[in-house]
Amino acid sequence: MVIPCYKESSRLPDFLAKLCECSETTELPIKIQTVDDGSGPEEAEFMVFLVQRLQSKFKVLLDALIIEPNQGKGGAIYSGWDQADTSKYKWVAFVDADGAISPKETLNFLSKTQSSKNDHKTCLWSVRITGEGKEVNRTKMRQALGNIFRSIVKFTFNLPLRDTQCGLKCLPTEAYQQIRHRLKEKRFVFDIELAAHLTRQKYKLKEIPINWHESPGSTMNIMSAFKMLVSLFVIRWRLLTRKS
Repeated sequence: MVIPCYKESSRLPDFLAKLCECSETTELPIKIQTVDDGSGPEEAEFMVFLVQRLQSKFKVLLDALIIEPNQGKGGAIYSGWDQADTSKYKWVAFVDADGAISPKETLNFLSKTQSSKNDHKTCLWSVRITGEGKEVNRTKMRQALGNIFRSIVKFTFNLPLRDTQCGLKCLPTEAYQQIRHRLKEKRFVFDIELAAHLTRQKYKLKEIPINWHESPGSTMNIMSAFKMLVSLFVIRWRLLTRKS
């Protein structure tokens, strides 16, 4: 389980401590790795200190991974997943550091790996969908931008997903390694390229509705949304020009 971080020193400590604590009370064979995505020397130093302090109490926590320069959320996640050996890790996953998805909800999601049928061809995709027994709380601005973005993604990519961007996903390590060389997008919309290549390789994307509560400090704004749209069309062009 990778936690990608970019200047998350204010939100990560509480979330990471609670996630480690909850993880050690479950029977899930999980390891957690934080990845600092070029946040700068002070943030990197803080993360190393935080992880080392928590490692004295929690065996589930791996050493922090520090990468330079900043690559983007997708790049940070892939850097963590690249460390996974298929002989040791059957699954790779990530969860956002902001705590919008609680530790309890994160582990409940991961527990689905223990019951997935034909799980070597199934990827778990969290979705924020109201009306299915789950609570989804977000600002009206973020909700409006999200609805527009989902409509564009559905029209452009026709993926079997109602929500491509929720910050919790899990897939077989073998699946990731199979498509790793095709994954070029490293920033906000890496999820879409990831989903597109998984479906091309006949992997099933299984939607798991979750509770989600927007966390203060979100970097989503109009400019971010514009950059995401540009990246979408770049991904679509790459998919069109490379069929397999």
